[in-house]
Amino acid sequence: MGAHLSGQSWGVLAASEMGKGVWLKQHLAKLKPKRLLIWDTNDEYAKLATEVTSFGALVAAINMKAFSVRYVPRAKTDKALRAEFETFCLIAYAAAQSVIVVEELADVTTPQHAAPAWRKLNTRGRHHQGLTIYWCSQSPAFVDKASMGNATHLHVGYLGEPGHRKAAAAHMGCTADDIDALKQFEFIEYVKATKVRTHGRVKLSTR
Repeated sequence: MGAHLSGQSWGVLAASEMGKGVWLKQHLAKLKPKRLLIWDTNDEYAKLATEVTSFGALVAAINMKAFSVRYVPRAKTDKALRAEFETFCLIAYAAAQSVIVVEELADVTTPQHAAPAWRKLNTRGRHHQGLTIYWCSQSPAFVDKASMGNATHLHVGYLGEPGHRKAAAAHMGCTADDIDALKQFEFIEYVKATKVRTHGRVKLSTR
């Protein structure tokens, strides 16, 4: 793939029960990507993608023209989880022209460190592979700084901890108080290229 491709990297940030997951699932259902790959930490995307239980099956899936698959990590320790995520990212990088979802990035990165495969996926993957990435976290202050800095879009709901509000606000041209003022299901979106901020609210299903 050439370096002329243009993907996106979305940071989707909010505390638990603030609508982050609801918004992303609705967004993906509307987007209907032909190629969708999910790191499904909490086993919550069954309605959008089929679970694969091995990396071999994941490789087979991304070699198809169209797929919607999710991988639920099974590691029992932090070290094993990060190793599992590294392998997932290596496979995801090869899934050209795909939408990649990574749930709870703070589980597998720190402010000072991100696995090389994740850095490659989230930077070169957008330009060389045409990937659009949605990485999510309840704890943006614990996410690696490169991911915060390289995000092309930020979707931010209420964050309960002052440090997390400050970390998000620093990258979207607003203040921590702006984030603190958000109510449940409200959000701010920021596009870095245009420096445009918009406010919205997750529309809950009445079904």
